[in-house]
Amino acid sequence: MINRILMELYDEYEKGNVEPLKEFAKKTFPSDGTHTLFIGCVVLMFKINSNGFKPRYGCTREYLVSIVKAAKKQYNGTNLLAYYFNNINPYKGVKKYFKNVLESSNLYKYADLIIDYLEQFKLDFCSILLNELEKKN
Repeated sequence: MINRILMELYDEYEKGNVEPLKEFAKKTFPSDGTHTLFIGCVVLMFKINSNGFKPRYGCTREYLVSIVKAAKKQYNGTNLLAYYFNNINPYKGVKKYFKNVLESSNLYKYADLIIDYLEQFKLDFCSILLNELEKKN
């Protein structure tokens, strides 16, 4: 389900329309900075995928989780995502979607909320099967 939503949001982004992404983030996440981090990570994913073959299919939950996790990893005294934007980022204009959230003292909390949300969509056959078996007993 989340992959389908991300593909639809990518289609709008490709047309130059980021409003559906912003609306989705505002409805899904707290406006304490979590929604801003989500928007920034999704836009980064869209930008990275825009050069690939059928780019909308590269916009997956797994890829988004890996980008959000970069906000929690440290490199040279800063989080890896901030380091990327300050030293490597080849995509002009993407950093504006983060609106200073990368320097927030609550960044890990924001990232954890997004990861927890995205992990709800991760399929685990064994867990599903065990839940079904427990319901029957």
